[in-house]
Amino acid sequence: MAFEPGGRADKLGNRYEGRWLVKQLIKLLDEKIQSVTVEAIGDEEKGVDIWITRKDGSRQAQQCKARNAHKESWSVSDLKTIIPKMCFQLDQNANYDFTLVSGLPCTSLGDICHSARNSPGDPALFYEHQIKRHGKQRLSVFNNFCRVMDLDIEREEELARAFDYLKRITFFLYPFDQNTLSHAHFDGHQTVIV
Repeated sequence: MAFEPGGRADKLGNRYEGRWLVKQLIKLLDEKIQSVTVEAIGDEEKGVDIWITRKDGSRQAQQCKARNAHKESWSVSDLKTIIPKMCFQLDQNANYDFTLVSGLPCTSLGDICHSARNSPGDPALFYEHQIKRHGKQRLSVFNNFCRVMDLDIEREEELARAFDYLKRITFFLYPFDQNTLSHAHFDGHQTVIV
């Protein structure tokens, strides 16, 4: 269900992002990550809400989207303004990856990204065995992704570029519902679960 239109939607979206940020700050305090940057400036700001630096020095750009208007999931078409920003950040450094954090799934594209990460590393074999042989739906999603990025998969270097992007994009389902907003008791004190 979509947020109510207007200022309330903006406030709920900010609350969603804030809760996700708290989770990242807890990881920082627990020394699971090296740093958290919120609302960076310059090129690092483009399409990114939060930057995470891992202990190995690799970085993850994160964008938070609680909802997708009235829709129940994300399609490539829904992401047509976000995907180029993801890829812009990925082009900055081979050690960057990008995560869309949302209360809604992006199953079709997410599955292709997962397949790319688990593939042996050859873009042509990935396309042949993990895209074309898995049905028209999967091929359509892949082609739509490449179309959004204006990539011609007939060209070997552009297929390799699409493959590289897909390996470094993830979708994290972080619900924004009563379970996210609920309270729990810890040692007799009421604690907000984030």
